[in-house]
Amino acid sequence: MTTVSRTSVEPTSPRAVAPVPRATAPVPVAAGVTAAVEPSVGLAPRTWLIWSLAAVTVALSTANPVYRMLVALAALDVLLTWLPPGRRIKPLVAAALFAAGFAVLINVLASHSGVHVLATMPSDWPLVGGNLTVETLAFGGVLGLGLVAALLAVAPLSLILEPHDVVDAMPAPLERTGIAVATSLNLVSGIGRTFRAVSDAQRMRGWRPRGLRSWNEVLVPVILTCIEDSVLLAEAMEARGFGAGKRTSYAVSAWSRWDVAVVIAALAGMAVFVGLRLAGAPIDWYPYPALIAPPVAPLPLVGCVALALPALARPRGAAGRTR
Repeated sequence: MTTVSRTSVEPTSPRAVAPVPRATAPVPVAAGVTAAVEPSVGLAPRTWLIWSLAAVTVALSTANPVYRMLVALAALDVLLTWLPPGRRIKPLVAAALFAAGFAVLINVLASHSGVHVLATMPSDWPLVGGNLTVETLAFGGVLGLGLVAALLAVAPLSLILEPHDVVDAMPAPLERTGIAVATSLNLVSGIGRTFRAVSDAQRMRGWRPRGLRSWNEVLVPVILTCIEDSVLLAEAMEARGFGAGKRTSYAVSAWSRWDVAVVIAALAGMAVFVGLRLAGAPIDWYPYPALIAPPVAPLPLVGCVALALPALARPRGAAGRTR
């Protein structure tokens, strides 16, 4: 039996051992486990969760295009301000615009209300037969704008935060839900990387797309790889004791004054729209039977503008929350 003794080794050159940064003061999070207080370089994950929830509530609690447009612009401003290097917002914007266009198309073809006729489809055509009006086009635009605002509102949870930040942002009763959401976000990005890798490999082998059937040579390896990755992930989670006890964190994000301000502003904006909805105030807009200007009130406008506060909270020179 060989015995290995532990001895201290002095570095022979200044480059032999890299200096180790001094750790921050630990705080207890569980029995036998400590977590360091992470220096605040941005907003806390739970702040982003509350902000996204408030923005989605505002966007979906009203059918007024002015308020929905303000929510969408505020969310877009926040995303452009906080977007970490290496992450792209163009795919999200393209998907949101596609969803909005699809909503407009469906509403125009399926609904035939209104007095200003753009075109008339044959009446014997099922579902789409009848008048295509300006009013249906306008209301379809409102529906699409709501989708765009909602998608941009929840985008920080995937574009700004890391998956483990999403888990940390969830309350304790929703911890497993947060883990499932974080795992899903990882799998979605992994599918994209796998698709690009398989496509490049097949092209190097001489493959070229020649119709829908030719894509089987790409889709089948991608699906099999994703299934294998899912199995490996499940085995890794089981090996690390997933579900065996309370989850702990290596570092906890300290709240700053900006976190408190953003949360108060977001909750206040959400409370304004929920209160007006419960009070029966006119915060909606319908273009039927004829187009009219959407009503605008000062208090809902302030509630929408308050959602843009995170765009002012980013420290100068910070590159976003990346770990």
